[in-house]
Parts: sequence; C-alpha cells; structure tokens
Amino acid sequence: MPTKEERISKEKEAKKQAKNRKYKTLIKNQFKKVEIYLKEKKTDEKELKSLIAETQKILDKAKNKKIIHQNKSARKKRQLYKKLNVLSGSEETNKTKTNI
Repeated sequence: MPTKEERISKEKEAKKQAKNRKYKTLIKNQFKKVEIYLKEKKTDEKELKSLIAETQKILDKAKNKKIIHQNKSARKKRQLYKKLNVLSGSEETNKTKTNI
C-alpha cells in the first residue's frame, strides 16, 4: 500500500505529464498545419504569417514553462523559417524565369 507521500508524488507527476503532453501535442499539430498549408501551396501570406506567429507563441510558452529545452525551441523556429524561405525563394525564382 503506498504511503501518503508516494500517492501525492504520483499525483503531481501525473499532472506534470498531462501538461507536458498537452504542449507537445500542440506543437506537433501546429507544425502539421504549417506542413499542410505549404503542401497546398496557398498564396495567402496573411494566413501563413498568422500560422507562423501562432507556432512561435506556442514554442515560446513551452520553452518558458520548461517543457521543451530552449535549444529545441530555437531549432524548431529555424526549421519553420527555413521552410518559409524555401517557399518564398521558389516563388521568386519562378517570377524571374518568366520575366526573362
């Protein structure tokens, strides 16, 4: 039979795990939204910027609550901007090819 301290400790751990799981699934789902948006190649920049801003907000919250490490947060942001730059770079090259 667990002691009172063990029971309290397990309850705290369960709460912490639930909070961590919540933020980690939020991050994964947000990146999936961005991936889907980029695969569909929509051209609405406002919507894309709002998606990116929302993703950054979620990453910063998770970092500040020490759910993910700050380096992981920075790496995820860098990956996000890299995808964005590849998309914008490919659009620019298509425009220049048609102008020539």
